Amino acid sequence: MARDIKGKWVLLTGAASGIGRETCLLLAREGCNMIPVDIDKERLFSLANELKSFGVKVIPKIVDVTDKDQISKLADEITGEIGAIDILVNNAGIGYSCDLRKTPEEVWERLTKINFFTPIYVTNAFLPGMLERKTGQIVNISTGQVFFPVPTWGAYAATKAALATYSECLTWELAPLGIKVTTVFPGLIRTPFYSSIQAKTLPQRFVLWYINALGSKPEKMAAKIVKGIKRRKRRVIQSSINWFTYLGRRPGGALYDLGGEGFAYALCEKCN
Repeated sequence: MARDIKGKWVLLTGAASGIGRETCLLLAREGCNMIPVDIDKERLFSLANELKSFGVKVIPKIVDVTDKDQISKLADEITGEIGAIDILVNNAGIGYSCDLRKTPEEVWERLTKINFFTPIYVTNAFLPGMLERKTGQIVNISTGQVFFPVPTWGAYAATKAALATYSECLTWELAPLGIKVTTVFPGLIRTPFYSSIQAKTLPQRFVLWYINALGSKPEKMAAKIVKGIKRRKRRVIQSSINWFTYLGRRPGGALYDLGGEGFAYALCEKCN
């Protein structure tokens, strides 16, 4: 059963664009008070003005969420201004596409820091307030590639898979303490998330074309996230393909075993 989240305080990272932005707007329409967090000042304050038009309280925060000191400062500021938050959405993340053999270690470190460690930092910063009140909800945005890994997206998928494992274990650990954890597995979404991806082979260009031409709109994904929040779901799985691979124990891997090696090679062979 859906619950009323009007008046709840929501902190959402990576708020200025894409899924984060649309989720903020939908939550504000539900009457939530918002704390949008992003490093992009111009887009963040533009979003804040839109959110205020719904008659809710808005506290925008410019933060580099890869910096633990800035996260600690953010937590102290929020605690001083409003006390504990009700809902935390760990949305900030980056993508990357390249053959694993040619993925530099510094890229691995950046992906791991933003996609995996940042949600841990932010969760650890705001969890004490939830534990003290014995209530709250944490939403972690993973990826559907956890169930259907795609060649050249291995580094990205691996860091998001680590987040999914952390998130789902956290579900069990925090449930007896009154705190709900929701893990979100988006499919292909048309957002600025892919703008930094360099397609160097024909299959890679096709994948990016497919995402931009036929992928779901961020508004649709945001609606699923908000629905998951209201219903306190354990998982939100966006696409039918991801549901199929989740329920079928990742048959996507078997497709490569049955003859997908050629496609995988075409994706990887020219990656620099």
